[in-house]
Amino acid sequence: MGTRKGLKLRFVLGLFVIGSVILTAIIGGYFAWTTNKTSLTSGYLESNYQYAKKLSSNTNELLHIISNNIDTIAARAGKQNLSQKELNSWYDANEQYFNSILIVDSDRKVTASSFSSGGVKIGTVLTSYASQQAVEQKRPLISEPYIGSATNQLLLLISSPIFNEDNEYVGFVAGTIYLDESNALNKLLNEHFYGNGSYVYVADKQGSLIFHPNHERINERVTTNEVINKALAGRSGSQVIVNSQKERYFAGYAYESITGWAIVAQTPTSIIDKPLNELIWRILLKLFPLFIVILLLAWYVSYVISKPLFELAAFSEEAILSTKAIRSKMPKTNSYIYEVRQLNQSINNHFNLLNKEIRLDGLTGLANRKTFDLTIQEWITEEIPFALIMLDVDHFKKINDEHGHLIGDEVLIYTASQIKAFSRSHDLSFRYGGEEFGILVKRGSIPTATQIAERLREGITSGASPTGSPIFVSIGISMSNGKTTDVKEIIEMADQALYRSKAAGRNRTTVYEKSQLNEQED
Repeated sequence: MGTRKGLKLRFVLGLFVIGSVILTAIIGGYFAWTTNKTSLTSGYLESNYQYAKKLSSNTNELLHIISNNIDTIAARAGKQNLSQKELNSWYDANEQYFNSILIVDSDRKVTASSFSSGGVKIGTVLTSYASQQAVEQKRPLISEPYIGSATNQLLLLISSPIFNEDNEYVGFVAGTIYLDESNALNKLLNEHFYGNGSYVYVADKQGSLIFHPNHERINERVTTNEVINKALAGRSGSQVIVNSQKERYFAGYAYESITGWAIVAQTPTSIIDKPLNELIWRILLKLFPLFIVILLLAWYVSYVISKPLFELAAFSEEAILSTKAIRSKMPKTNSYIYEVRQLNQSINNHFNLLNKEIRLDGLTGLANRKTFDLTIQEWITEEIPFALIMLDVDHFKKINDEHGHLIGDEVLIYTASQIKAFSRSHDLSFRYGGEEFGILVKRGSIPTATQIAERLREGITSGASPTGSPIFVSIGISMSNGKTTDVKEIIEMADQALYRSKAAGRNRTTVYEKSQLNEQED
């Protein structure tokens, strides 16, 4: 099982950029959606509040007008008895306000009645609590909504007392308003139908519905309705509510001061779903091209940032895993990013230092045994022909014994400098171990290798050695034609040739020849 390498920076940066752009778009869309939702919610709440407030004001004004008209009729009736004809004229003038107009004596008996249909007939004795209040209190009144016994309809009784010229109470004038029939008050409350589910409802002081578009709910108690309770407490405002039918509404509510009614105008909250959905689609359609441009630009930037880092990482991995003696050059980095440039320079410097320490012998500066092993194996694998020169400092133990190990090290350094001087630039000069050195002559023949070896041997002998006396070396040469696959065999052949030089008196060069070596063994 291979070692898990992990995610590439390019992929992580790309994923991060894509995630960031998408997340930003989602957050932006969400904030746009919530902002518009808040705006629409505030708009509908404010609109319904203002409408409920206006409706309360208009209702107040309308009731003032109606009350004043009844007061006028009562004042006229106190000065002279109104005939049925005169009462009919008054009714015709106020028909838009009332469903009927009655003149009632102090015993609550109807003495005159004018109506378009379904009214109370003359001679009827009124039994309602509203008529009783009118007689007892002898002042202008607007009754609580109640069901009329004669009509079986929910109505208001607007009354005003009649006093004769001697200021004696003789009865009252009453105008009836059927809340569920066509009249000015009903039309006023019915105006809030916009075709979007909005509607108005009204509750009396007791919390009972006296006006609602659903007639079946008339007289229903709604004391659990939060906005109704607030309005009945004399407050006005707006809020989102959940009604008794478990539906959410934007509700505006207001208090009507004359009657003490609660007036509520409301719109279903679902009204904003369509514009909000349309908004999201508009945002998506408008932002999509920009989103693509930003995405491509961000991806390109992440690629530019990660590419040199990826190349550095790939190079590092190759340098660590490669078995070649000579590493690849560092990838060229053209990034303008400071951190990337500095990282590339630091890695390059460190790698060069590390490579030098790993490949070179610490004392002589030549390639070390490991570099030799890697290089010779590489050339054999690539079928590159070469010659191997192995050399050994003669009597090196004696040098150490007579001059000390420091001078002995100087002799090794001196020998290495001569090897560097006489080898070619594309050859590999190395320290094999101890006082043993060598040269890998790339694509070199036996004559070429022999020429290099002899020049090197003579150069070492004739040079100014650290001991003050000539230094002598013995040399052995072997050859690989590019077809040999056994590294050990090539090294052993050079060693045998070197041994023959030693045996023949040292300070000489011997080329490996199998027949000669067999003769020596015999």
